[in-house]
Formats: sequence, structure tokens, C-alpha cells
Amino acid sequence: MKHTLFPWERGVRFDRGELVGEVEPGEHKLPRHAVLHRVDVRPRSLTPAAQDVPTSDGVLVRVTVVVRWAVSSATTFVVASAGPEAELYTAVQLALRGAVLTRAHSAVDPERDAIAAEVRAAVASRAAELGVSVDDVAVRDVVMPGELRRAALAELVAASEGRAALERARGETAALRSLLNAARLAEEHPALLELRALQGASTVVVERSKRA
Repeated sequence: MKHTLFPWERGVRFDRGELVGEVEPGEHKLPRHAVLHRVDVRPRSLTPAAQDVPTSDGVLVRVTVVVRWAVSSATTFVVASAGPEAELYTAVQLALRGAVLTRAHSAVDPERDAIAAEVRAAVASRAAELGVSVDDVAVRDVVMPGELRRAALAELVAASEGRAALERARGETAALRSLLNAARLAEEHPALLELRALQGASTVVVERSKRA
């Protein structure tokens, strides 16, 4: 019986129930009693469902990660577990839980990269046992409880209103300072008031002459 394996496939061959070995890409003629398990070795992504994890200060934070992985040993992938992808899924969820549990809720989002690195390190051993290599882990989403999100929004609004009030106070201070300087000048130089009055009168005369 002929079997054709594509470049992204590896075959794990069994003869009468006994493991024979791996089969490389290409066309292979195998006896009828041979069984060939095809394994796709291309990189793929795993996105476990978001889970609510308690932080060290008792806040439930919803976190989602994305795991980039690939089969490193087709034989181990077929033989070690009936469901290697499910095993990897569970290992990632447990590792993520362990990484979040040690942090306060305020540190989870800023430390996404550190959490991802911890998850990758924690699952590396189990992944190898499954014939898998974990190439990358990224924290995709960090969602705080609604109460904390509303509190953070209120804090941002208060800060914005505080900045606006500060700018208004600065403007009022500048205006008062200008008035104070003008009053001091008038007090020190009374002639300035007379000059100002003459300028006003001149303006009136000029306007009347234009109407005429």
C-alpha cells in the first residue's frame, strides 16, 4: 500500500501493533499490515479559554494567553498521550494560574511579558514529554472586574477635571497679576491716567469726524 507524506507531515509507523519508527515526507510503499499515523509538524496556535484567576490581593482577574507551538517529535506526540493538545492546554492554564496568583491585581497588566515568560518556562518540561516545543507565549487580554474599571475611569475623569481647574486658576492668577501691575503703575504715575483719558477722547473725536 502506498502512502504519500507532504513536507509538513511525519509518519509514525506501526507493524502489527509494534512501533517501527518515523517516516519522512515522500511516497512510501508499506505492507498491508502496517499502520501509519500522520502528524502535522507545522507551527500552530493554542488559545485557552479565558479564566478568572485570583491575584495575591484577592481580586479575580480574567486573563487570556496565546501559545505558539509545534510538534518536535512525531513519535512522542503519538505515543505519549491520547490527547497531547488537551494535555498542553491544561498545562498552560495551570501555569498561567500560578503566575497570576503571585501578583497583586495592579501588577498583572504591566507585567504581561514576565507572566508570559513564566508560563513558557513552566510548561516547557511537560511539552517536551508530549513531543511538543512551545515557541512563544503572549498574554493577550487582562480584564479587571467591573468595579475596578469604573474606579479607574472615575480616577481618570477626576485627574482631567483637576488639570482643567488648575489651568483656570492659572489664567485667573495671570489676569489678577495684570490688574495689580496696572494699579501699581497708576498709583506710582498718576499722569498715566490722564494720558489714558486723553487717548480715549482722541478716539471719540476721530470717530465723529469719520461720520461727518
